[in-house]
Amino acid sequence: MRIQGSLMALALVFIGIILAACNLPASTEAPPLDQSVANTAAAETIIAQLTEVVETLTPAATEGPLPEPTQTAVLSDITETAVPTTAPTAIPTEPAATATSPPPPTPTLDASDPKAGLGEPAFYDTFTNGNNWPLYTDKHVSFEVKDSNLVMTAFNPDHYNGWILTWPVISDYYLEMTTKTKQCSGKDQYGTMVRAVKTDQGYIGYLYGISCDGHYSLRRWNGQKYVQLVDWTPSEHINAGSNQINRIGLMVNGNQFSVYANGKLIGEFQDDTHREGRFGVFIGSVNTPDVKVLVDEIAYWDLP
Repeated sequence: MRIQGSLMALALVFIGIILAACNLPASTEAPPLDQSVANTAAAETIIAQLTEVVETLTPAATEGPLPEPTQTAVLSDITETAVPTTAPTAIPTEPAATATSPPPPTPTLDASDPKAGLGEPAFYDTFTNGNNWPLYTDKHVSFEVKDSNLVMTAFNPDHYNGWILTWPVISDYYLEMTTKTKQCSGKDQYGTMVRAVKTDQGYIGYLYGISCDGHYSLRRWNGQKYVQLVDWTPSEHINAGSNQINRIGLMVNGNQFSVYANGKLIGEFQDDTHREGRFGVFIGSVNTPDVKVLVDEIAYWDLP
């Protein structure tokens, strides 16, 4: 090894000094020594001393496991970071009995409302309990059922989207959720995830969301980044600001995506990447700590 070679070189230097000293007149009081034995002892002593110095200067190995590598956020196609938190992989199975009460009688709807003519929903949840959802809390977000609401909270303005999914695997339908914001601002965002499929990188799928400042977007999460189908776009049909109620609707039919806000069509887009999957909800904070959104109900209708 390099250290041992260096030690031997230093030892030879010291031995040379010792050999040079042997040419001086010897003391008449000390008995003569075997020269080879003296040289060997001197070399061993010097090497031992130098080894002790090197060991003193070498830091001891750290006990315990090595620290985990720092995770690097993935940038989306827009200027914000958009990485989902690690959501539970277990999805609730279909309950043996209906977990929620049937929907109340549907009021008379405007003919342009996407629910008009669809009849009774195939799935309807008013959050009397959380049996349909894998509720969880981590350092980014929290999902809990309280007072007949699904309470979604994003703790920090860290640009992360956290989501939960429920059990039905469906393809063509109209999905709608009724929400109420608490304190929020700017691009603090929430909405629904659809056609989510499980991969080695977790669930991937489409996210239709609205922001506190009255914009909407449609994105596809591919496990690495978001693919923007429509970037954040303002709409007069979104109720912007804190303490606002919004009905967020999305109709998926083949490769056609129609997005709604409060019963009004606000955009249509096409993408053929996923044709079926699970659905759920998401939330993320960009501007405000402790963004909170209440989901009063969520339902979907099979398309005729």
